[in-house]
Amino acid sequence: MKRVLLALILMTMAACAPAPEQGVVNNTAGSAVIYGEDTRQEINADSNLKQQISATALLVESRKLHVQERVFTFDLFRLKDNYPLCEGERFTEQPVLGFCSGVLIAPDKVLTAAHCLNTTKTCEDTRFVFGWSEAKSRVGTFASSEVYACKNIVKQVQNIGKGLDYAVIELDRPVAGATPVTIAPTAPTPGESVVSLSYPLGLPMKKDVGRILPTSTATLLKTEVDTFSGSSGSPLFDTEGRLVGILSRGTEDFDEDDIYNARMHNTCVNFQRCKNGSCFGESFVNTSILDL
Repeated sequence: MKRVLLALILMTMAACAPAPEQGVVNNTAGSAVIYGEDTRQEINADSNLKQQISATALLVESRKLHVQERVFTFDLFRLKDNYPLCEGERFTEQPVLGFCSGVLIAPDKVLTAAHCLNTTKTCEDTRFVFGWSEAKSRVGTFASSEVYACKNIVKQVQNIGKGLDYAVIELDRPVAGATPVTIAPTAPTPGESVVSLSYPLGLPMKKDVGRILPTSTATLLKTEVDTFSGSSGSPLFDTEGRLVGILSRGTEDFDEDDIYNARMHNTCVNFQRCKNGSCFGESFVNTSILDL
Protein backbone atom coordinates (compact mmCIF):
# COMPACT_ATOMS: atom_id res chain seq x y z
CA MET A 1 0.00 0.00 0.00
CA LYS A 2 2.84 2.42 0.90
CA ARG A 3 4.48 1.75 -2.47
CA VAL A 4 1.26 2.62 -4.29
CA LEU A 5 0.72 5.82 -2.29
CA LEU A 6 4.23 7.15 -2.80
CA ALA A 7 4.18 6.18 -6.45
CA LEU A 8 1.01 8.25 -6.84
CA ILE A 9 2.64 11.34 -5.33
CA LEU A 10 5.65 10.93 -7.61
CA MET A 11 3.34 10.74 -10.62
CA THR A 12 1.49 13.86 -9.46
CA MET A 13 4.70 15.87 -9.10
CA ALA A 14 5.99 14.65 -12.44
CA ALA A 15 2.86 15.97 -14.12
CA CYS A 16 4.19 19.50 -13.62
CA ALA A 17 7.36 18.71 -15.59
CA PRO A 18 7.98 17.77 -19.24
CA ALA A 19 6.82 14.36 -20.41
CA PRO A 20 8.81 11.47 -18.87
CA GLU A 21 11.25 9.44 -20.89
CA GLN A 22 10.87 5.65 -21.00
CA GLY A 23 8.39 5.67 -18.13
CA VAL A 24 10.81 7.37 -15.72
CA VAL A 25 10.27 10.74 -14.06
CA ASN A 26 12.13 13.31 -16.14
CA ASN A 27 13.19 15.81 -13.52
CA THR A 28 14.03 19.19 -15.00
CA ALA A 29 15.65 20.68 -11.92
CA GLY A 30 18.80 19.88 -10.08
CA SER A 31 20.60 20.57 -6.89
CA ALA A 32 23.01 23.19 -5.81
CA VAL A 33 22.21 24.20 -9.30
CA ILE A 34 18.85 24.26 -11.09
CA TYR A 35 18.47 21.77 -13.91
CA GLY A 36 16.12 23.34 -16.42
CA GLU A 37 13.10 24.71 -14.55
CA ASP A 38 12.97 24.98 -10.77
CA THR A 39 10.57 22.18 -9.77
CA ARG A 40 10.85 22.38 -5.98
CA GLN A 41 7.49 22.14 -4.22
CA GLU A 42 6.10 22.87 -0.77
CA ILE A 43 5.30 19.90 1.46
CA ASN A 44 2.40 21.37 3.45
CA ALA A 45 -0.38 19.03 2.33
CA ASP A 46 1.68 16.05 1.24
CA SER A 47 0.02 13.38 3.40
CA ASN A 48 1.59 10.53 1.41
CA LEU A 49 5.02 11.58 2.70
CA LYS A 50 3.88 12.35 6.24
CA GLN A 51 6.32 9.99 7.98
CA GLN A 52 9.27 11.11 5.88
CA ILE A 53 8.43 14.80 6.35
CA SER A 54 8.13 14.55 10.14
CA ALA A 55 11.49 12.71 10.26
CA THR A 56 13.41 15.29 8.19
CA ALA A 57 15.50 17.58 10.38
CA LEU A 58 16.61 21.18 10.00
CA LEU A 59 19.94 21.94 11.70
CA VAL A 60 20.02 25.42 13.25
CA GLU A 61 22.76 27.36 15.01
CA SER A 62 21.67 27.79 18.63
CA ARG A 63 22.53 31.50 18.57
CA LYS A 64 19.69 32.05 16.07
CA LEU A 65 17.04 30.80 18.50
CA HIS A 66 15.98 33.03 21.38
CA VAL A 67 14.25 31.68 24.48
CA GLN A 68 11.10 33.52 25.57
CA GLU A 69 9.20 31.77 28.34
CA ARG A 70 8.27 28.38 26.84
CA VAL A 71 8.96 29.17 23.19
CA PHE A 72 11.90 29.84 20.90
CA THR A 73 11.73 32.81 18.57
CA PHE A 74 14.05 33.54 15.66
CA ASP A 75 15.02 36.62 13.68
CA LEU A 76 13.10 36.91 10.44
CA PHE A 77 15.65 37.06 7.64
CA ARG A 78 14.16 36.39 4.23
CA LEU A 79 15.99 34.73 1.37
CA LYS A 80 16.12 38.04 -0.51
CA ASP A 81 17.70 39.66 2.57
CA ASN A 82 20.59 37.20 2.41
CA TYR A 83 21.28 37.18 -1.33
CA PRO A 84 20.93 39.83 -4.08
CA LEU A 85 18.68 37.60 -6.18
CA CYS A 86 17.15 38.70 -9.45
CA GLU A 87 13.42 39.02 -9.87
CA GLY A 88 11.87 35.71 -10.85
CA GLU A 89 13.82 33.51 -8.45
CA ARG A 90 11.49 31.58 -6.16
CA PHE A 91 10.82 31.65 -2.40
CA THR A 92 12.56 35.01 -1.91
CA GLU A 93 10.00 36.17 0.68
CA GLN A 94 10.37 33.04 2.81
CA PRO A 95 12.56 32.95 5.96
CA VAL A 96 15.95 31.24 6.06
CA LEU A 97 17.07 29.66 9.30
CA GLY A 98 19.11 26.46 9.07
CA PHE A 99 22.51 25.48 7.69
CA CYS A 100 22.08 21.74 6.99
CA SER A 101 19.50 18.95 6.87
CA GLY A 102 19.26 15.45 8.31
CA VAL A 103 16.91 12.52 8.90
CA LEU A 104 15.74 10.56 11.92
CA ILE A 105 16.97 6.93 11.84
CA ALA A 106 16.23 6.03 15.48
CA PRO A 107 14.02 7.67 18.13
CA ASP A 108 16.92 9.86 19.29
CA LYS A 109 19.41 9.64 16.41
CA VAL A 110 19.82 11.71 13.25
CA LEU A 111 21.83 10.85 10.14
CA THR A 112 23.41 13.82 8.37
CA ALA A 113 26.53 14.76 6.41
CA ALA A 114 29.79 14.68 8.40
CA HIS A 115 30.80 18.11 7.12
CA CYS A 116 27.70 19.58 8.81
CA LEU A 117 28.66 18.46 12.33
CA ASN A 118 32.29 17.49 12.75
CA THR A 119 33.41 18.82 16.14
CA THR A 120 32.22 18.82 19.74
CA LYS A 121 31.79 22.58 19.46
CA THR A 122 29.45 22.38 16.46
CA CYS A 123 27.49 19.70 18.30
CA GLU A 124 27.07 21.96 21.32
CA ASP A 125 26.03 24.89 19.13
CA THR A 126 23.45 23.04 17.00
CA ARG A 127 19.71 22.56 17.49
CA PHE A 128 17.33 20.33 15.54
CA VAL A 129 13.72 20.91 14.49
CA PHE A 130 11.62 18.52 12.41
CA GLY A 131 9.09 18.96 9.63
CA TRP A 132 9.50 22.73 9.35
CA SER A 133 7.18 23.69 6.49
CA GLU A 134 6.30 27.01 4.88
CA ALA A 135 3.01 26.97 6.81
CA LYS A 136 4.79 26.40 10.13
CA SER A 137 7.33 29.13 9.35
CA ARG A 138 4.54 31.71 9.42
CA VAL A 139 4.07 31.07 13.15
CA GLY A 140 7.53 32.50 13.78
CA THR A 141 8.19 30.46 16.92
CA PHE A 142 8.95 26.92 18.09
CA ALA A 143 7.58 25.41 21.27
CA SER A 144 10.42 24.36 23.56
CA SER A 145 9.28 20.76 23.07
CA GLU A 146 9.96 21.07 19.30
CA VAL A 147 13.65 21.96 19.64
CA TYR A 148 16.26 19.27 20.25
CA ALA A 149 19.93 19.57 21.19
CA CYS A 150 22.91 17.60 19.95
CA LYS A 151 24.04 15.37 22.82
CA ASN A 152 26.84 13.49 21.11
CA ILE A 153 28.42 12.68 17.75
CA VAL A 154 28.03 8.89 17.78
CA LYS A 155 29.83 8.26 14.50
CA GLN A 156 31.58 10.43 11.95
CA VAL A 157 33.03 9.26 8.65
CA GLN A 158 34.44 11.74 6.15
CA ASN A 159 36.55 10.28 3.38
CA ILE A 160 35.88 12.31 0.26
CA GLY A 161 38.24 10.14 -1.79
CA LYS A 162 35.96 7.17 -1.17
CA GLY A 163 32.81 9.27 -1.39
CA LEU A 164 31.94 8.80 2.29
CA ASP A 165 30.56 11.76 4.22
CA TYR A 166 28.11 10.96 7.02
CA ALA A 167 27.58 11.34 10.75
CA VAL A 168 25.19 9.85 13.29
CA ILE A 169 24.07 12.35 15.93
CA GLU A 170 22.51 11.48 19.27
CA LEU A 171 19.89 13.98 20.41
CA ASP A 172 19.19 14.99 23.99
CA ARG A 173 15.92 13.01 23.95
CA PRO A 174 13.68 10.97 21.61
CA VAL A 175 11.78 13.00 19.02
CA ALA A 176 8.07 13.27 19.81
CA GLY A 177 5.56 12.79 17.01
CA ALA A 178 8.05 11.43 14.48
CA THR A 179 8.76 7.87 13.36
CA PRO A 180 12.31 7.00 12.25
CA VAL A 181 12.62 6.20 8.55
CA THR A 182 13.35 2.74 7.19
CA ILE A 183 16.65 2.29 5.36
CA ALA A 184 16.38 0.39 2.07
CA PRO A 185 18.49 -2.80 2.07
CA THR A 186 19.74 -2.14 -1.47
CA ALA A 187 20.32 0.92 -3.60
CA PRO A 188 17.96 1.93 -6.41
CA THR A 189 19.22 1.23 -9.91
CA PRO A 190 19.74 3.78 -12.71
CA GLY A 191 16.44 5.06 -14.02
CA GLU A 192 14.52 4.48 -10.79
CA SER A 193 12.50 7.39 -9.40
CA VAL A 194 13.48 9.06 -6.14
CA VAL A 195 12.18 11.96 -4.06
CA SER A 196 14.28 14.48 -2.14
CA LEU A 197 13.25 16.35 1.02
CA SER A 198 15.50 19.16 2.21
CA TYR A 199 15.81 22.69 3.56
CA PRO A 200 17.57 24.43 0.62
CA LEU A 201 19.50 27.52 1.73
CA GLY A 202 17.83 27.11 5.14
CA LEU A 203 14.34 27.67 3.72
CA PRO A 204 11.29 25.74 4.93
CA MET A 205 11.28 22.16 3.64
CA LYS A 206 10.94 21.52 -0.10
CA LYS A 207 10.54 18.32 -2.11
CA ASP A 208 11.71 17.44 -5.58
CA VAL A 209 11.58 14.37 -7.80
CA GLY A 210 14.43 12.86 -9.80
CA ARG A 211 15.80 9.61 -11.11
CA ILE A 212 19.00 7.72 -10.43
CA LEU A 213 21.65 8.44 -13.06
CA PRO A 214 23.91 5.88 -14.78
CA THR A 215 26.93 7.68 -13.33
CA SER A 216 26.07 6.38 -9.84
CA THR A 217 28.59 4.16 -8.05
CA ALA A 218 28.37 1.65 -5.23
CA THR A 219 29.07 4.47 -2.78
CA LEU A 220 27.46 7.53 -4.35
CA LEU A 221 24.03 7.79 -5.92
CA LYS A 222 23.83 10.49 -8.57
CA THR A 223 20.57 12.25 -9.33
CA GLU A 224 19.34 15.60 -10.61
CA VAL A 225 17.17 17.09 -7.87
CA ASP A 226 16.86 20.71 -6.77
CA THR A 227 18.94 20.99 -3.62
CA PHE A 228 21.22 23.80 -2.48
CA SER A 229 23.66 24.60 0.28
CA GLY A 230 21.60 23.95 3.40
CA SER A 231 20.44 20.68 1.85
CA SER A 232 23.62 18.83 2.88
CA GLY A 233 22.71 15.72 4.88
CA SER A 234 19.18 15.68 3.47
CA PRO A 235 17.41 12.37 2.74
CA LEU A 236 16.63 10.74 -0.59
CA PHE A 237 13.76 8.23 -0.68
CA ASP A 238 12.70 5.48 -3.09
CA THR A 239 9.11 4.89 -4.25
CA GLU A 240 8.40 2.86 -1.10
CA GLY A 241 9.40 5.75 1.12
CA ARG A 242 12.60 4.06 2.25
CA LEU A 243 15.83 6.00 2.79
CA VAL A 244 18.37 5.35 0.02
CA GLY A 245 20.82 8.24 0.43
CA ILE A 246 21.88 11.44 2.19
CA LEU A 247 23.21 14.44 0.29
CA SER A 248 26.98 14.80 0.42
CA ARG A 249 27.79 17.39 -2.23
CA GLY A 250 26.64 18.91 -5.50
CA THR A 251 27.17 21.66 -8.05
CA GLU A 252 27.63 25.21 -6.68
CA ASP A 253 24.50 27.34 -6.23
CA PHE A 254 26.15 30.47 -7.56
CA ASP A 255 29.58 32.05 -7.77
CA GLU A 256 30.56 34.01 -4.65
CA ASP A 257 32.37 36.55 -6.83
CA ASP A 258 29.10 37.19 -8.66
CA ILE A 259 27.36 37.88 -5.35
CA TYR A 260 30.12 40.29 -4.31
CA ASN A 261 29.99 42.12 -7.64
CA ALA A 262 26.19 42.32 -7.52
CA ARG A 263 26.30 43.95 -4.11
CA MET A 264 29.07 46.34 -5.13
CA HIS A 265 27.26 47.45 -8.27
CA ASN A 266 23.66 47.16 -7.02
CA THR A 267 22.78 44.45 -9.53
CA CYS A 268 21.48 40.90 -9.00
CA VAL A 269 22.37 37.23 -9.46
CA ASN A 270 20.52 34.12 -10.56
CA PHE A 271 21.09 30.58 -9.41
CA GLN A 272 23.18 28.51 -11.77
CA ARG A 273 21.22 26.37 -14.19
CA CYS A 274 22.04 23.23 -16.15
CA LYS A 275 20.30 21.27 -18.83
CA ASN A 276 19.60 17.70 -17.80
CA GLY A 277 22.71 15.61 -18.25
CA SER A 278 25.04 18.59 -18.69
CA CYS A 279 26.20 18.71 -15.04
CA PHE A 280 27.49 16.08 -12.65
CA GLY A 281 24.27 15.83 -10.66
CA GLU A 282 23.93 15.69 -6.88
CA SER A 283 25.88 13.09 -4.91
CA PHE A 284 24.03 11.14 -2.22
CA VAL A 285 25.88 8.68 0.00
CA ASN A 286 24.32 5.23 -0.53
CA THR A 287 22.84 4.46 2.89
CA SER A 288 22.46 0.73 2.19
CA ILE A 289 26.24 0.26 2.52
CA LEU A 290 26.67 2.22 5.76
CA ASP A 291 27.42 0.62 9.10
CA LEU A 292 24.96 2.53 11.26
